[in-house]
Amino acid sequence: MTTSAQQYTGISGLLHVPSAEMHREGDARIGGQFMNRDMTPGRIFQLNGKKYHTFDYYLAITPFKWVEASYVCTAFLRNSPNGKRRFKEKDRYFSLKVNPLTEGKYWPAIAFGCNDWFDSRSGVDGNGEGGELYFANLYVAATKHFHIGGNEVGTHLAYRHFKRDYNHRWNGVVGGLTIRPASIQNLRAIVEWTGNEINVGADYNLWHHWAVQASVWNGKHFFGGVCYYLNLF
Repeated sequence: MTTSAQQYTGISGLLHVPSAEMHREGDARIGGQFMNRDMTPGRIFQLNGKKYHTFDYYLAITPFKWVEASYVCTAFLRNSPNGKRRFKEKDRYFSLKVNPLTEGKYWPAIAFGCNDWFDSRSGVDGNGEGGELYFANLYVAATKHFHIGGNEVGTHLAYRHFKRDYNHRWNGVVGGLTIRPASIQNLRAIVEWTGNEINVGADYNLWHHWAVQASVWNGKHFFGGVCYYLNLF
């Protein structure tokens, strides 16, 4: 059995876009993602006036078939006293996804979710300043699958709102298509619209416990990751 692709949050979804797909009940996942500088918040992940590539890592679990949760750490690059640049600090946040309606023959699955919505230091900050909440967003997503010639085609549509103004380019209607070809088991091809970019990529499940993902951001830059998953049930 294949799992949905891990997002940079560790929650099931497409590449940067949420979906209403869910991981298997009981799945626990630990993984990491290389994050190209184009997919990080504009004025936050900078050093000496220049944006930099970074990475994150996460621990995620699906305790029930209708809910997923993850804990995510994203690395900050900083100047050291010896003049070298090092990843010395990290931003930490929680992600949550709830699936109140499962997919049926005539209707899509529906899911609600949030990432980084509550700041551990100062609580919810409604004015867009203070606190952290660099990745904070809310979304509602719908997913419907079709089988065509033995291939599974997934259609995904979502509405997303980021809390910080510097992430506004990803607000609004987003979505994408996924294809699981009958001829290549455990492979899922993905194309998505983030609200600002078109991304393409694929993920592949290996040896029943590993998932790898490779993607191209807006046709220009690589991003991707690896995940180890285990069903606790």
